[in-house]
Amino acid sequence: MQNGERKHLVSRVVEILKEAGFIVSSRCEARSFDLAARREEITLLAKILHNIDGVSEEVARSIKRVAFCLLASPVVVGERRGASFLEDDVIYYRYGVPAVNTHTLNDYFVEGVQPYVYSAMGGLYVNIEGEVMKEARERRDFSLGDVAVELGVSRRSVSKYEEGGMSTTIDIALKLEEILNMMLIEPLELLKREFEKPFPSDVSRAGVEEAASSLERYILSIIEEIGFEIVTTAHAPFSAVSLSQLLREDERVKILTGISKYTERMIKRARIVSSLSQVTRTKSVFVVNGNIKRVQIDNTVLIRKDELKRIRDPEEFNCVIEEKARS
Repeated sequence: MQNGERKHLVSRVVEILKEAGFIVSSRCEARSFDLAARREEITLLAKILHNIDGVSEEVARSIKRVAFCLLASPVVVGERRGASFLEDDVIYYRYGVPAVNTHTLNDYFVEGVQPYVYSAMGGLYVNIEGEVMKEARERRDFSLGDVAVELGVSRRSVSKYEEGGMSTTIDIALKLEEILNMMLIEPLELLKREFEKPFPSDVSRAGVEEAASSLERYILSIIEEIGFEIVTTAHAPFSAVSLSQLLREDERVKILTGISKYTERMIKRARIVSSLSQVTRTKSVFVVNGNIKRVQIDNTVLIRKDELKRIRDPEEFNCVIEEKARS
């Protein structure tokens, strides 16, 4: 995809989200996701690219990992799948992450119109509201067999529709609605928070060991020893999300954590992470290997590696962040 076309697609997504009332972060320029957006209690992590097939399993796993930590919903926005354009008001999936085109995104967030159709292997499908279907069938005194004959499917398939355990094609769903004289197709939810951990159950140790470099492993091990749970974030602007429950607070503290030497590239990343932290209502910190020329870049606090080694617990870590943020 040409840079101009990609820039236009990103701009269109930002325009839609802002029109829908979202606060939108700076563009991340990372492989895992391109931006974060928030409207009230809804937080999105969006990956934007021309062809959704460009989202690999590794990238999908990365965005789901960050989404889990931030209580966010991951979404892919694109224009094509393979050689075909994405159809309007249809949800596609890439390794469990929903993918839509800008028309569907606009319909969902601006117009308040939910999609009903999703793409899976073999074609387009819909879900049936099983309980509504059963009530309509019994009200018309139809047996499972009666409906099966009319639809040209097995009695077991009709039973599965009512149990909510099987999707069906659009044609069969429309014919079923005609037979029972009732709207039965269930609207789909584009927002899907990551409630299941998309990583091993031993989060902390696995997180530290999965760090990209020996420096990151060393720094994250120190933060872990301080008392934080570490979740690494491959292909993101920050190295990990550090999680802790402060004794004096009821809420869980989430810190977007970067690790780097003090360079121009680090300054740019720190600004991006600052924007992300504002949108996701988290804190942001860069642990710097070496000297620093300032203690804060936008809302991202800088801590030297030797300073970090003197911190004893999450409470003290949080106090250091707050003191630096005020200076």
